[in-house]
Amino acid sequence: MYLDLVIILNIVINYFLLWLTGFVIRQRTTFKRLMTGAIIGALFLLVFLLPAGVKLTWLGKLLLPPVMVLASFRPRLLSRGLLLLLGFYVCSFAMGGLVLVLNFWGMEPLGISGGIYHLPAPSLHYLFFAGFFLYVLLRFFGPLLLEKLNFHIPSVELQLEINFCGKSKTLSAFLDTGNMLREPFSGSPVAVTAYPFVEEMLPFEICQFLRSSKKMDWGLLEKVLSKINDAAKYYLIPYRSLHGEGFLLGFKPESVKLWQKGGDAAFVKKIVIGIQREKFIPEAGYEVLLPLDVWRHADKKEG
Repeated sequence: MYLDLVIILNIVINYFLLWLTGFVIRQRTTFKRLMTGAIIGALFLLVFLLPAGVKLTWLGKLLLPPVMVLASFRPRLLSRGLLLLLGFYVCSFAMGGLVLVLNFWGMEPLGISGGIYHLPAPSLHYLFFAGFFLYVLLRFFGPLLLEKLNFHIPSVELQLEINFCGKSKTLSAFLDTGNMLREPFSGSPVAVTAYPFVEEMLPFEICQFLRSSKKMDWGLLEKVLSKINDAAKYYLIPYRSLHGEGFLLGFKPESVKLWQKGGDAAFVKKIVIGIQREKFIPEAGYEVLLPLDVWRHADKKEG
């Protein structure tokens, strides 16, 4: 196969692998950035045309994947960058393994030179089938893989800045991987806070309602919402926990910003703040429980 065709084929495969990495890790990027990372990976083939090309093989294997990931996604946090790099390795090894198996299945000869396995130009049918199979596999098992990889995400030193009805407040936040609450109609993730932490942001009628009783009084709630102008901004969120089930009253802020260690992480667009009447235990050290989806969405902001 001619060199130009090999480079074009590598660009296509690299683009697919980088796109698949972003798909699995749920990291948004642009076509331009993905293409930049793919071209960087493909141009490394030109190194082998140099006299010392073979000697640079292991250096390229070490440095090339991080450079491709950085160029394609520009992660803001080290933890996110490592997660993307791990995802890229998983996708690359899986794709390479599938193509290798198909070549062995087709009884294609295999050679090795300079520490790199060489196959004859793989059939486009093999590449297409391997890519399609890998996409389907990760489409269904990707969410489970992501939950396992996200287990180590830092959950301290987070702050959530909430803007609602002309008022703003910043709450100390904790990333709760067990919080899977969603507002049932919009599908927005729900962050849970205690009433005393957001009392000054709420209308007097809502405050009275939340102070009145520990159980949801539907008749009283209807009267309260009929008296305020922004009733459409409030939601009822069903929940189920070890202690029972019921409904939380929640509200949708005009804007939300997530901070970590004093640095701007990103804006969070889809989120509802659920309010529980009781305050968190004093030892908790946080004022709002964030679902994992809020963290993912905040870190997807393009730079």
